[in-house]
Amino acid sequence: MEPTLAWLEDPTVFRVNRLDAHSDHVTYLDIQELAAGKTSLRQSLDGLWRFRWSENPDSRPADFWKPDFDDSDFDTIQVPGHMETQGYDRIQYINKLYDWDGHAELRPPHIDWRHNPVGSYVTYFDLEETLLEHPVCISFQGVEQAMYVWLNGHFVGYSEDSFTPSEFDLSPYIHPTGNRLCVEVYKRSSAAWLEDQDFFSFSGIFRSVYLYAKTKCYVEDLWLNAGLAPDNQTGTLQLRLKFAKTAVPKVHLFLGHPKDGEIFGGSGWILPVPEAGASRHPEMGPRHPGAVPGDSGHGGRQLHLLQHRFPPL
Repeated sequence: MEPTLAWLEDPTVFRVNRLDAHSDHVTYLDIQELAAGKTSLRQSLDGLWRFRWSENPDSRPADFWKPDFDDSDFDTIQVPGHMETQGYDRIQYINKLYDWDGHAELRPPHIDWRHNPVGSYVTYFDLEETLLEHPVCISFQGVEQAMYVWLNGHFVGYSEDSFTPSEFDLSPYIHPTGNRLCVEVYKRSSAAWLEDQDFFSFSGIFRSVYLYAKTKCYVEDLWLNAGLAPDNQTGTLQLRLKFAKTAVPKVHLFLGHPKDGEIFGGSGWILPVPEAGASRHPEMGPRHPGAVPGDSGHGGRQLHLLQHRFPPL
């Protein structure tokens, strides 16, 4: 797929190749990492990146993502951080007006192409040993407002969600060493029409960026639903897990309290391959603790750990 600047004015395009949103959980390589609270399956890309600021798209280095581009004359910028707080563009507070009012006559979903600052970001990295031999994804925890991503000269994806993470699969293009990651950030897109109330108008990669590996038993997503039994005294807990498509995990559920220790320690379950015609969304209800496998419908498989009842303390 060839990226195009037309996406900036198209409200129907706000993600290209971006992974689905999921729970904010951390994957650890083993129980020792969990106990220490530090995972080796993430690699931070925070720090100084090479950077070029341009007032508008016409003046940006359009080919900076190409492998043979010479970025030796770029400035450096701290990631995470806003462009405006590091000496680029200007800090502007917006209350009732749009920040282009008085400068351009626009109607949704159009943007001011003459003043739409662009940040061209470049960083180089080698994969850490614990990420080798695994599928690798990248997570941008926050980027204002629209961004295009390339790795080693290949277009990876596009996203416009400023204040939620944007994640992409880098596996087809990543190398063990010598990777060149390029991110082109635009201050305004069609989404700017939704962001005009009582805040400072900033732009840039303003939250952390990191790589993460997907192991063979990787949990793609999880849902925890706490409830209350009809007696109004007994608590209930429902857990649903979505695994990577290739995973065949064994699950052990542990629920602990900081002072009281283990509250519940479940058995292990093997998740078999769903049979043809199996229900995609198994019914959930107040049953005994157990497991029901099913196809998630989104390239993975789900394990439903059905409702467990906790007596009153």
